[in-house]
Amino acid sequence: MRRRGFFTLAAGALIAAGCGANDDADSVVRRLFVLEPAADGHGWDKIAGRLATVVVQSGLARTAMVVERGGALGSTPRDAFGAFRGPFAREGRLLVTAMPMVAAAEIANTTAVVNAATPVARLVGDWAVLVVPSDSRLRTFEDFAAQLRRNPAGLAIGGRSEGGSDHVLYGMIGKCLGVDTRLLEYAGYPVPEDAVEALHVGRVAALLGSARALRSEIIAGRLRPLAVSSGGRIDGIDAPTLMEVDVRLEYSDWCGLLGPKEMSPGDRDAAIALCDRLDAAPRWRSLCAAHGWSRVYLSGDDFRQWLSTETARARGVLHELGLLKSSDTSCGGSCVRRP
Repeated sequence: MRRRGFFTLAAGALIAAGCGANDDADSVVRRLFVLEPAADGHGWDKIAGRLATVVVQSGLARTAMVVERGGALGSTPRDAFGAFRGPFAREGRLLVTAMPMVAAAEIANTTAVVNAATPVARLVGDWAVLVVPSDSRLRTFEDFAAQLRRNPAGLAIGGRSEGGSDHVLYGMIGKCLGVDTRLLEYAGYPVPEDAVEALHVGRVAALLGSARALRSEIIAGRLRPLAVSSGGRIDGIDAPTLMEVDVRLEYSDWCGLLGPKEMSPGDRDAAIALCDRLDAAPRWRSLCAAHGWSRVYLSGDDFRQWLSTETARARGVLHELGLLKSSDTSCGGSCVRRP
């Protein structure tokens, strides 16, 4: 376990935070530990430090420390908290989680994330975009879909790590288009720059990735966007949503927080309350806007229920992609609206 940073406020700022940002002194966590997976591929490696800073600056915790947790990504929720047993108000511990952690747990056949820890809150999301080089013969998503239907194995698609959010999204798109998902060709690149290079040199025909991260390449005209995975169009990216091209799918690479598995009801309520106040904090909202993170807040039982459903959805796709031996889910019909 490696402690990466320690965030605190000067005495004068502490008093200001206690009297202004949060009038209820009893609701301020004395020390908050934000646990961050040290494994590559979880995709949100910088959010823990920023979250810890905002929590303190907003008067939600007196101090906050980022602690990196080693080990395999899929087993992190099960192992991260050790034997720690609160109370949360004195020393709270929250683990950063995201879609790649959910997929990693399923692929590793370990305890599902939703059962290995206590779901506290879903905080932010990162929409995906499907792009091709500016000189590609695939001018529209309809061109892409037609070629994929004709020859699924002949259209190599790149993205982030195999089994991660981009790979799962590609499987969902193929499934929605009626393609045999087992035939899809996908190349995973843990470093986004490597994925973009692979696209430009022709190792892959198209790329699925973070709309936020690829936006500059799109604006510069080096990449052509074909579709975005958001519910509505994204400013600065001239591309339809998947729903607009008759693929009934909305998908985000989300990020959230988990608590220890055996949290008491009081500790769970305190953790949820902290996240509620964080989501409403002006500093947090400004930070999300600055980094292009979409606020997709969901907490408590709503988050637990959503995470259970999302895990089942991801597991079904991972099985069809050949990354799992079995699945408890099945496709209930076409996702495409046809005339």
